[in-house]
Amino acid sequence: MRIITLLTDFGHADPFVGIMKGVILGINPRAQIVDLCHGVSPQDVLEAAFLLDCSYQYFPKGTVHLVVVDPGVGGMRKGLVAEGRHGYYVAPDNGVLSYLFASGEIRRVVEITAEAYLLHPVSQTFHGRDVFAPVAGHLSRRSGIDRFGQATARSVRLRLPVPAKRGSRVLVGSILHVDRFGNLITNISGRQISALHPERGITVSIRGQTMRGLQQSYDRLKPGETGAILGSAGYLEIFANQRSAARLLKAGRGAAVRVEARGRRRRR
Repeated sequence: MRIITLLTDFGHADPFVGIMKGVILGINPRAQIVDLCHGVSPQDVLEAAFLLDCSYQYFPKGTVHLVVVDPGVGGMRKGLVAEGRHGYYVAPDNGVLSYLFASGEIRRVVEITAEAYLLHPVSQTFHGRDVFAPVAGHLSRRSGIDRFGQATARSVRLRLPVPAKRGSRVLVGSILHVDRFGNLITNISGRQISALHPERGITVSIRGQTMRGLQQSYDRLKPGETGAILGSAGYLEIFANQRSAARLLKAGRGAAVRVEARGRRRRR
């Protein structure tokens, strides 16, 4: 018995997620399937990569993480099975594992070529059903990735957006994800903010609006007020108490965010 998580951009209006679960359970009826997220923005590989990186470490070791955000389905891109320090990963070779490669989580990768583990005929539009779900199902029954294909050292790596430093006290980052509540999650970590040595706090600016300091909780502000907070994943978030910051600030994925550390007061 092994846990399998599902991360897709399929939503819940179609039967795609349910069909994938049916394929997995047909191979391993004892699998425990966890819906990690099906609300990834359509075809947004970078967003999926970020969400996977924020999530995998909270599952037991040996968990199989199945990711299907696949704008290149039916094309020339490969399918991958990866073994990590913490878990296993089944995904298209389109960069969705980039954060895990960058952090050193992934140790070995094979390209999926073993036809015996696929559903036939393989559809050109639904590799989640015919390729990735069956591989995840078989992997959940028995460890080891080598039976699925040949080892590969070449895989697509996205150019991950990294906050740019401007002088000693300023970072310019960007929004990587907008959650269901309209919170704007940036690529600026709490550790990077601390490295600015903000003796008197920070200011956070986005789309012409500046917020001072980091809030300890959402309710420190009045309803509709915007502020900044360190979110559960350790990244700076911009929020609006009981409102959508994305809507109020008219900001979304890719919007620039500026963080400036305030130094000590100069004595006369």
